[in-house]
Amino acid sequence: MAYSTDEKRLIEHAKKAIIDYNAKRKTKGGIDTLYAFLMSDSGSIYDGACFETTISNANICAERHAIANMVLAETYKATIKHIVVADPVPKLQKNCTTPCGTCRHVIWTHGTKNTTVICIQYIQRKNSWEFPKMEKHTIKELYPYPFIKVEWD
Repeated sequence: MAYSTDEKRLIEHAKKAIIDYNAKRKTKGGIDTLYAFLMSDSGSIYDGACFETTISNANICAERHAIANMVLAETYKATIKHIVVADPVPKLQKNCTTPCGTCRHVIWTHGTKNTTVICIQYIQRKNSWEFPKMEKHTIKELYPYPFIKVEWD
């Protein structure tokens, strides 16, 4: 799979951030979690982490957290160029975790049909980290029939 220069920059940022964030989380008794990292059309990178509560409707996916950080910094006019979704796995899985339906819609809304979605698996070994699998999609591939609001007269 070929990756653009910007995609490679985002992937490298994601790998470093995953290691750093998980080191912080583990010192405070936390566990590995799903992360998202996006690059806006300005070239800025925004991070997000899954936020889980005891009420499932209050949970916030990492993708939407990263998108909210982009909107906070750049306004609603910002566009997602690339987004990485990184999921911890106990061992290599056949397929990477892709964004949920709600996140696909929000990525579609704040991206373009060519926004790339790069899904990564990560594993913490005893003294190292592995990133054994990556898959690249466009949001159009993952969300081929998006919800489009009907305009009434």
